[in-house]
Amino acid sequence: MSNYTSKKLAFNNAEQFKESFFEPEPATLGYVFLGKHTAWPNEDVPSTAVDTVSNEKSIWDNMFAGKKITGNDVELVAPRVDWTGNTKYRQFDDVKDLAELLTANTAQNLKPIYVMNSDRNVYICLSNNVSANSTVEPTGKNLNANGIIQTADSYLWKYLYNIRPSNKFLSDDWIPAPVSTSKLDFDTSPLISVDGELAHIIVTSNGSGYIHSNISVTSFASGCTTLSLSNTNNLSANMSVSGTGIVTGTFIQSVDTVNTQITLSSSTSANGGGSGNTLFTSTRVYILGDGIGGTAETTLSGNTVQKIQLTIFGKEYTQANVLVFGTGTGATARAVLSPKFGHGFNAAKQIGASNVMVAMRIGEVDSTENGVISTDTTFRQYGLLRDPYKYNETTAANTTTSVSVFSQTTDITLVAGTSFNLNEFVFQGSSNTSTTFGGFVHAQTSNEVRLTGVTGSISIGGVLKGTETNPSGRTVVTFSNPEFEPYTGDILYEENIVSVQRTDGQAESLKFVIQF
Repeated sequence: MSNYTSKKLAFNNAEQFKESFFEPEPATLGYVFLGKHTAWPNEDVPSTAVDTVSNEKSIWDNMFAGKKITGNDVELVAPRVDWTGNTKYRQFDDVKDLAELLTANTAQNLKPIYVMNSDRNVYICLSNNVSANSTVEPTGKNLNANGIIQTADSYLWKYLYNIRPSNKFLSDDWIPAPVSTSKLDFDTSPLISVDGELAHIIVTSNGSGYIHSNISVTSFASGCTTLSLSNTNNLSANMSVSGTGIVTGTFIQSVDTVNTQITLSSSTSANGGGSGNTLFTSTRVYILGDGIGGTAETTLSGNTVQKIQLTIFGKEYTQANVLVFGTGTGATARAVLSPKFGHGFNAAKQIGASNVMVAMRIGEVDSTENGVISTDTTFRQYGLLRDPYKYNETTAANTTTSVSVFSQTTDITLVAGTSFNLNEFVFQGSSNTSTTFGGFVHAQTSNEVRLTGVTGSISIGGVLKGTETNPSGRTVVTFSNPEFEPYTGDILYEENIVSVQRTDGQAESLKFVIQF
């Protein structure tokens, strides 16, 4: 029994996850949350993030605010591969495992099939010049040739798209990728995608005995199909012929060794031959398939076929066989076909963008997001919260009941008095070790404190004492609960960092990647 799970499954899951944020009633109601305003045990070394029930509860206890994710905050991304000189890149091959094509091999100085250049153009490698190193950076788009670019090092690249400077999903480790050729924040073109385009021809056996020659022929006029030669050495039927008066694509139909003549597949188009006017014969490549237009030529090394290079990439091929004709024997090759609809039709799928980046700015409208998120605080933790319940409810919030920015603090109105310290533990009870209610001060005004990590039930009319200030306490007047019921929904992502101080006039850009 043999089976496989396609890498496209991960891409499909990533795409579905991304698209869920665009729906009118999203399947996923997601928030980027902020938390942990109190210090780590070692402030220089954030605590390790672990996927446990206990840790998820701790995240909720530390959470103080969050902002809803919209479709504009998510994008498919792939690992960033910058073009680097003297590096070998894998070439696209339709019979190679996609996971292999997208994997680097450091020991072999080998990188995946795609690169981003210094202009933020993304290319896929069609040919690595018989496994040579790339020494010339690909540039430009060459849309007149469907995005195909041959560099001076004989690498063959296909332009896919350009990442515009405004694209917020580009980072040091990741590049965003579009799922079509018409996508905001990308510059691409439908001209690059040619259905059934041949991508490359790979020599599978070099053969031997192949010779390319300049041949002397007797003068001929336009319209001739039979040419006389001084000799027929190094000639065979089906070899390519070129030179003055010879139509492009002409080949030798037959060789008459007795009369030292050759018959051409096409009539001559002008006068030629004679003294000083030789023709050139070479090993011919014939592409036999159901598409149109594909042509190629050979390069010899000694008397063997070193490589076969496409001169016209053709279109509409679903299958193609490569036949090699010349003076030698044993050379074989196979055509590499492009994906359905062509390279670049879905660049994200082709470069394995099976990851979703969430990129959001907290404080984009104003520093406090309309007063919901305090500026006089720190955070050491952020992440992705999915489908929480509204406070004291038993079903997940939806677009109707949810808010765009939420506060997860318990807010308590107090009689006037001395301020508590930020991050101080405050409580009701006989002592801070025997409490009926307690929490940590996240933010405060003259008559209100916002608490996280709340335990117990607060008593209105009772006093709220501090472990560092207000030993006699301040009387509680009213309180309000946080936006969401703690411990509901799912924490899909958590990142622990060193302390970030929020200040008035400052916005925080948060980026993280969900990998599928």
